[in-house]
Amino acid sequence: MTSAISHRRLSECSLEDAAEGFTTGFSGYVVPMNVTVPSLQLRIERDHVDPDESFVYFDGEKPAGILLIGRRGDLSRVGAIGMGPTIRGRGFGRSVMLNAIEVAKARGDRKLILEVINTNERARDLYLSLGFVITRKLVGFGRSRKLAVPDVVPAEECELGTAAGMLARFADADLTWQTDPRSFQRAGPPLKGFALDGKAAVLLDDTGRHVRLYGLAVDPAHRRQGLGRALTDALAVRYQGRRFFIIENVPDGLIDRFMRRIGWRKSTLTQSEMAIDLA
Repeated sequence: MTSAISHRRLSECSLEDAAEGFTTGFSGYVVPMNVTVPSLQLRIERDHVDPDESFVYFDGEKPAGILLIGRRGDLSRVGAIGMGPTIRGRGFGRSVMLNAIEVAKARGDRKLILEVINTNERARDLYLSLGFVITRKLVGFGRSRKLAVPDVVPAEECELGTAAGMLARFADADLTWQTDPRSFQRAGPPLKGFALDGKAAVLLDDTGRHVRLYGLAVDPAHRRQGLGRALTDALAVRYQGRRFFIIENVPDGLIDRFMRRIGWRKSTLTQSEMAIDLA
């Protein structure tokens, strides 16, 4: 660490600096990151990032890293930690994590959680050495754009609040931070909502090259009746020629059988959810 390295609370920084710090902090990462101001703003809102507990790191005056801390009651989450090439490899990430743990304890938090891509062994080993334990494996899924398009009526968009409310009512227990319905309490653009007969709902973002599903739920009282398939088929018609995907934040085994039945494939990338008890 050099005297040129400093940090400021996210609440004291512009979103432009924070987005640059995020992108720089994850340069060379196992998954490419290009964080824009709008995408960062959405992440802050959805993940309940606390701007007073999160930091942007600077090398001189240039944003060079990020730490995002989300908070829900007495549970907190490291939503992102990334140090750029100019400050990487000096043990700086370790000291940032140690401080995050101590600050969470001082707040009275019960637990601190995070996710790590399983091929990122260096980061995973760091977290294990700090006392984190792996709690579960997280997986993602994708629907190839080459998969045959069903002969059904295209899905029609509904009010975002309607879809978000259905996700909350139909949610399974013990979901991950990013799939918890609280992530969509204030759902807004670019998310779009789709529903089927008041019994199945989807939240998605279609502004990228591929269509990303953020939430998919079917009323527990009406599962195994083809509603999930019907809704995803209708989406495939609406977005013909587009690939669909769910990133690797779904508990392994939760929806695997359903996804296989509708022709979606599990992604090769996986994550581990990790946690450290602070009480």
